[in-house]
Amino acid sequence: MRLVEHLKLPGARIDTDLPMTGGRLAQRLGGFASTQALPAAQREMAQVRLALCRAMEVYREALRTQHGDASLELSDRSVDRPEALSFIADVASKICARKIRVQPHRGGKSNDLQIYRGRTLMKYFRAYEGLGTGESALDALVPLDHLRGNRKGRICGRLRDLMTEAWETIGLDLKKPSVSNVHGYLEAKISEENKRRVRNGLPKLVVPCLRTLREHRDRLLTPTEILVATDGIRDARNKRGRGSTDLRALMIGEVVEIDECRLSLVTSAKEAGFWERLSDDQKEVLESVDKEIRKRWCILVMIDVASRMPLAWVISEEPNAEATLALFRMATRDKTREKALYGCTGEPAAPVGLMHVKNDNGPGLRNVACIEALMGIDSINSVTRSYAATDKPHVERAFGTLEMNVMKLLPGYTGRRAGELPGYDAVENGVIRVEQLHEFLTSYFIDEYPSTRHFGFGMNGRRPYEVYRHINETRGQIPPVDPHLRRINLGWEQEVTPTDEGVRVFEGLWFNSTELQVRREELGVTGKVKVFVDPDDMNLATVVLPRGMHPIEVQIQVTAFADMTLPEILKLMAEQRRENPDIAEFHHDQVMRTRLDRHEKITAIGVEHGLSRSYSTVNECKAMARAVFSGARVQRPQAPVAATRPGDVTSLHASGVYAIGDGAVVFDGTAEPLASDAAPDRDDPVSRDVEAPAKPDAPNGERRTAAAPPVKAPAQPARTLSPPKDLKELE
Repeated sequence: MRLVEHLKLPGARIDTDLPMTGGRLAQRLGGFASTQALPAAQREMAQVRLALCRAMEVYREALRTQHGDASLELSDRSVDRPEALSFIADVASKICARKIRVQPHRGGKSNDLQIYRGRTLMKYFRAYEGLGTGESALDALVPLDHLRGNRKGRICGRLRDLMTEAWETIGLDLKKPSVSNVHGYLEAKISEENKRRVRNGLPKLVVPCLRTLREHRDRLLTPTEILVATDGIRDARNKRGRGSTDLRALMIGEVVEIDECRLSLVTSAKEAGFWERLSDDQKEVLESVDKEIRKRWCILVMIDVASRMPLAWVISEEPNAEATLALFRMATRDKTREKALYGCTGEPAAPVGLMHVKNDNGPGLRNVACIEALMGIDSINSVTRSYAATDKPHVERAFGTLEMNVMKLLPGYTGRRAGELPGYDAVENGVIRVEQLHEFLTSYFIDEYPSTRHFGFGMNGRRPYEVYRHINETRGQIPPVDPHLRRINLGWEQEVTPTDEGVRVFEGLWFNSTELQVRREELGVTGKVKVFVDPDDMNLATVVLPRGMHPIEVQIQVTAFADMTLPEILKLMAEQRRENPDIAEFHHDQVMRTRLDRHEKITAIGVEHGLSRSYSTVNECKAMARAVFSGARVQRPQAPVAATRPGDVTSLHASGVYAIGDGAVVFDGTAEPLASDAAPDRDDPVSRDVEAPAKPDAPNGERRTAAAPPVKAPAQPARTLSPPKDLKELE
């Protein structure tokens, strides 16, 4: 049963030749299964010995034919004759293509071989003749130079244990200690061990050298295991892991890779005529900003995996979502504008749909805005692993080629790592502007990179542009994204109120179409609508109406802005609005002076013609306001104190009614007026002192003269009521 279980194991087999040969050739080679694992010099000598054996076969057949004896065999003496050696050497030289001499070469250095003596030749010939079925003649004739030398160990087992302990304790650490650090620890351990051995009467151990200690480590671990122990498994996977040996895409746009890489870009704001007008404080601030910008430029690149064709490239100050969306927009649009702008002669990649996008976990790539945009245009998004170069090797290699061919030649290059260029001042030599860098990148990715031979896996030395054209002719590409879908998910959005003139976005760009006005009337749109524009192509825009089933395409109405990008339009408008401070001050003074002169002339005309004043002062406005509001308040009437309500005067129980006289009799009568109650005389001082109101339209002078000084009226004597008449008793 155990035999059957072992036979079922993977790789198990039965050696049927073992009973006949005993595996003698494998034992002769020292465990090697074939001569192909041995050095080239040994394999070459095996070919020479095989050629000699075959030449000896020819010589034996010649002798048998000559003597007519089919059973004739060679011997040491017969082979050692000069004529036999000459015959065998000539035939063997033709077989192995090496010159084999009978006599030694005289003078100088030669690569010719000298034939063996007869006994040696017969030893090899007998081994050749004694080969069994399935045995290789080269394995039987190859020299065993790899087994020469003393193979016994000269270091005792205890010392090897101490060296192993030293490597495990000190050497195999992520801090990557040197061999000398391990040797120092081993020396201390051997010193402690020697004290113990002296007490036991044993000889001391000898401290091995650094080379012996390093060879002991190499015997314990493989290079990959050493790399994992000292550099970590992540770095070991990148350096020792398998590369990309598969065709990951067959169509254009099927799989694309994007990545971001920081560059050392130096910009300058010291343009002629601008730097001189700044104050010292402004120059200091601008210098600090300039230094900050030099450290923070970043390049984003998208590569098509099937053809290695660059699809998009963007320069950004910081990796962010907006820069990544600009990269997606460039890959899905036409790039003829960049070609014409920078005078390129090559053909850039056409607009293509993005089926599968592979990016890393950078902040500018792995965010909600970018993932939502990819989902909106029906793309697959894959986030690769951190520090896993094989997940997207094509764009990683493109960055290395870009830096080697372009970045190293630009002034202001700082090197791939800190301190790589100790004698070069990148900040001092940084004069490249962002526009110039974009021009260099565009010309490289359109004219140079697609026309350079590519030796990546699957390319086989072909040029990316030729592969791109071949794939388009045979398999095609992913169809471009729908224009409305592209603007809605990758473009810029604004909410505006539509009018009869269309929609107005970015404070001055008008878009309109007949369909927009018709749908606006049919749906009765009164509020705001959403407008989506492509910043790289402002000729068309997409409008989404509330309750609208389909998006509407509108055209730009300002023909001066046709075929311009949105940043260019905004820059043009800003340039038109920007004004020289000196010119602005001149025009401001002129406008203010003109306004004052016009006011003075109008005032002079009013004085000249005696026009009444049509304006009021602050005090006059306050006085008139008080007159307007005086008496305008309506107060709720209240009952007087100790008064009786109407209808309750004759009530005996009502409040405010008092009895007159003694008893419970109430009298009713009429009061007669006294003489003093007669009408006042015309010469009454009280009547004369009352001022008559002046006419409202009287002049101010007349109103002031009509008022007389007040005269105090004399005190009037107290009046008494007369007794009532015609009193009747109430029943």
